Amino acid sequence: MYDLLIVGGGASGLCAAINAAKNHKGLKVAVLERLPRVAKKILATGNGRCNLTNLDAEYHPYKNKDFTGPAFEKYSVERTLDFFNSLGLLTFSDDAGRVYPLTNTAAAVSDALRFEAQRLNIPLITDCRVRSVELDKQGFFKLTCQSDDKPDQKNIFASKKLIIATGGMASPAQGSDGSGFKLLESLGHRIKTPLPSLSSLNSDSPFPKQLKGHRVRATISVEANGLTVAFSEGEILFTDYGLSGIAAMDVSAAVSEHFAFSKGECRAVLDLVPSLRRHELLGFLRKLIASSPLLPLEKLFFGILPGSVGRVLCKSLGYNDFDLPCSKLRDSDLIRLVETAKSFALRLTGTQRFNKAQVTRGGADIEEFDPASLKSRLVENLYACGEVLNVDGGCGGYNLQWAWSSGLLAGELN
Repeated sequence: MYDLLIVGGGASGLCAAINAAKNHKGLKVAVLERLPRVAKKILATGNGRCNLTNLDAEYHPYKNKDFTGPAFEKYSVERTLDFFNSLGLLTFSDDAGRVYPLTNTAAAVSDALRFEAQRLNIPLITDCRVRSVELDKQGFFKLTCQSDDKPDQKNIFASKKLIIATGGMASPAQGSDGSGFKLLESLGHRIKTPLPSLSSLNSDSPFPKQLKGHRVRATISVEANGLTVAFSEGEILFTDYGLSGIAAMDVSAAVSEHFAFSKGECRAVLDLVPSLRRHELLGFLRKLIASSPLLPLEKLFFGILPGSVGRVLCKSLGYNDFDLPCSKLRDSDLIRLVETAKSFALRLTGTQRFNKAQVTRGGADIEEFDPASLKSRLVENLYACGEVLNVDGGCGGYNLQWAWSSGLLAGELN
């Protein structure tokens, strides 16, 4: 029998366990993790460097941002970094406000949490998949667990209080397999449809495949049924299936929602030269052609875009004679090229699936949890934190900050 069980040994779950043990001396706490080790997903974040927060996280437009307010007010970025500093972890930030461990390794973040849990004598029970949870007549939670290696063996754990910190459905190989949603549903909670977010975009246009591997800095607008539903700016990577890169991933939740809940056309519109307005780009190219009239068409954008991107722009408008001197272009042709460079449209067919996504859009309905404590409004002594709740943000450390803040808040057990 435990005073508190935490299902999920990831970012939010470990924070919840540590804070609970610190704030409630003598509390018997344990963490149940389905994988052979805790914090595996942390190790994969930030390309192995762990972008653990962003200095602007509290101002970020999270999904259900109002719900995040109490957690961020109590556990701000500054206080979160103080928390990690107290565990022995030093950090630094880059020009974009992204915060990394001083070691530049995600293992340092994982170790800091794991070592602190061990110091506080919190059992980290791994290879323990929670299959079901029930409330007995005395109000105690009874959890039935199995090992993936020994599915015939079952273990029963019981506790007075329970925190669900399993994550969502993104990156299931790292531990987030949607099991927390099923546990919460079995206790009477509603789950908003889980969808892939921070995922790459699929397109049936031929152009991304032709540009596979090329990167550009661009703006991207998602237009669904003629309305702009998402916008971002940053790196775009062309792939054989569509678009990737931070900017494309930042708008992916809107694409997922369109294909889950709507019908009709959805497209990505790229501004491949966001630093220049249309008339500025047109003037630049006119001046270039005037000074270099024999410049071949395929070199028209040589100082602005990667060569292959410039050629595809021309090809998209039916220009296939790349040796044609640019001076042979009519001004109307040049205007069309500028318009295409500023509004390069690709039809979208969806996003990559959960195994390629970084986070989940959707999850436990926030209306059924108190934002000041993350305690269930339906079930006494039940809490939830992190990605299992219907809160998510963009690339740049924002989702980990929600995990830290919500986990620490839930661990107060108020």
